Amino acid sequence: MNANVLGAIRKAGQATWTVGVMLVGLLRALFGEAADAGDHTDRQLYDSDLTGEYNHRTGRLDAGNAPYGWYDGD
Repeated sequence: MNANVLGAIRKAGQATWTVGVMLVGLLRALFGEAADAGDHTDRQLYDSDLTGEYNHRTGRLDAGNAPYGWYDGD
């Protein structure tokens, strides 16, 4: 085979790999965001920080009955 043909095949192979890696990265980004959307680590509406005692361990107001709470300031 001619050197020009081999060079063209090599460039086409590199381009294919580049596009494939970019596509995998895009799919990971899209599906990774979708998986994170189901994680409910944020406070819900019924977990309001508007009333209660300040829990220094969690940094939130709560009912004041957490077994590992720290409710007084040092």
